[in-house]
Amino acid sequence: MNRFALTALTALAITAPAFVSPAWAGDYRVGGIEVRRPWTRPAQAGMSGVGYFTLANVGKAPVKLVRVESPAAQSVTLHQTRDQGGVSSMRPVEGGVAIAPGAKVAFAPGGYHLMLMGLTQAQAVGGKVPLTLVFADGRRVKIELSVENGPPKAEAADPMAGMAGMHDHH
Repeated sequence: MNRFALTALTALAITAPAFVSPAWAGDYRVGGIEVRRPWTRPAQAGMSGVGYFTLANVGKAPVKLVRVESPAAQSVTLHQTRDQGGVSSMRPVEGGVAIAPGAKVAFAPGGYHLMLMGLTQAQAVGGKVPLTLVFADGRRVKIELSVENGPPKAEAADPMAGMAGMHDHH
């Protein structure tokens, strides 16, 4: 086998695992934490925005999301929308969001979500919004929210996807 063929085969062997299990372009994995399909809606500078994704614990120990930071907003808070007696209310989440090993939590319209208060610039469709997820153990995971008009198409199978219009007042 000549040197070129050997180099080409070596390159293929190194890059092939990247194609074995395709994931949506915006998915992230750091250790036992996976962040799947992070997205946000378009919003004007100075207004509030929202953040959605699925947070999965594929590790062996519990994890707890305690804070989120972003240079794109004056502040970011964890929120949850709850329906009590037919009345929907939104409240900040105190103490963070815990995820047991093997479990996942959907940050989606009508449930847990992020509030990006005081956006520093407009969020236009096709753009990206940088975030840092901060966990109780000190781990920091940098992600980007994809600015979309609605949930990414791959989320259509998600039972929460049909609730997309419930949180348009932000």
